[in-house]
Amino acid sequence: MTTSFGTTSPLDRPWDEPLAAEELIAAAMEWHFDPSTGSPFWLDQAKSFDFDPRADVRSIADLTMFPNIVDQLRDVPVRDLIPRGYGDDYVQPLVAESGGTTGPPKRLMWMAETLEQATAWHAAGLAQHGAIRRGGDWLCMGPTDPHMAGHLIRATAAKFHAMCFLLDLDPRWVKRLIARGATDEVAQYVEHVVDQAEWILRSQDISVFYSTPPLLDALCRRSGMVELINERVDVIGWGGTKMDIEARNRYQRDVFPGVRFIGGYASTMIVGGIVERAGGSGEDAAIFDPPSPVTIFSVIDPATGENVPYGERGQVLQHHISRGLLLPNNLERDSAIRLPHPRNSGGDSIADVQPVTEFSGKPVVEGVY
Repeated sequence: MTTSFGTTSPLDRPWDEPLAAEELIAAAMEWHFDPSTGSPFWLDQAKSFDFDPRADVRSIADLTMFPNIVDQLRDVPVRDLIPRGYGDDYVQPLVAESGGTTGPPKRLMWMAETLEQATAWHAAGLAQHGAIRRGGDWLCMGPTDPHMAGHLIRATAAKFHAMCFLLDLDPRWVKRLIARGATDEVAQYVEHVVDQAEWILRSQDISVFYSTPPLLDALCRRSGMVELINERVDVIGWGGTKMDIEARNRYQRDVFPGVRFIGGYASTMIVGGIVERAGGSGEDAAIFDPPSPVTIFSVIDPATGENVPYGERGQVLQHHISRGLLLPNNLERDSAIRLPHPRNSGGDSIADVQPVTEFSGKPVVEGVY
């Protein structure tokens, strides 16, 4: 893939053709902490560090020297996140907001090349599963602006020459309803979302259908929709909230036996979407391989910060290292089983992702996404 910067730096390489982590990290530290190229946010943060990122950060382990700054992303001016090295002549970035599970939403800037790289990675992951035909269109039954799910799925659909239909969905409102116990209002809102999906599924040629597990469950309760999906849809992509192995296998074997079922793991802070590893038996939990070392997962014991042994459950720690964005040492609100990454790049793969019950001192409410 060719980016607007060519391929003169490790930061410009496609996510599926990276160099060693040490080389990528060194290049990122130079870019993000050189006063002429770094962002105002990170240059200001560096004033309080007791280390020099350009001299001292050289490995994945060194990334944990950084403080976890994600809570500051709730109110930092987003223009301060743009590296000065871009100058003033760049394609308008996308402002990505989190779902606000633990308070006011966090915001990131996705530069155009970030969306380009994330889309190429997402499309390549889907292509490994096959079964995606050209000509059929896509429907995303999930959040759109200001969240990144709709942007990423729409851009990925374009890679397959497909139109992408999006819905009007506000996951924050659903979480607020759930938090105050307004179950009747939650049910009404979910029906509103299912109505929108049904209108599109009945009138358009949808071959790829993305949904969160709670919304997919609600759609299946609507008369005639299971039959319609089995008749028309080739692929169901699920993600956004957890789906345990039992539910996944029930959907695949009993509800949608003729439809390819493909899991995804994504969030605003992960910067992209990760398609489950192809070739699985379908009986085991979905496995997710991040584009390491651009996005690196470590599965740790949050009490000690140390990696848990392979095959055991811990909390997901994430680092993102690219030209457009530096986001190190971010503890995610998910737990997962730690597995070796197939690239042997120093990071982990993860399986059986589940939300933690409490994060940043607040209960985690998943809602519909």
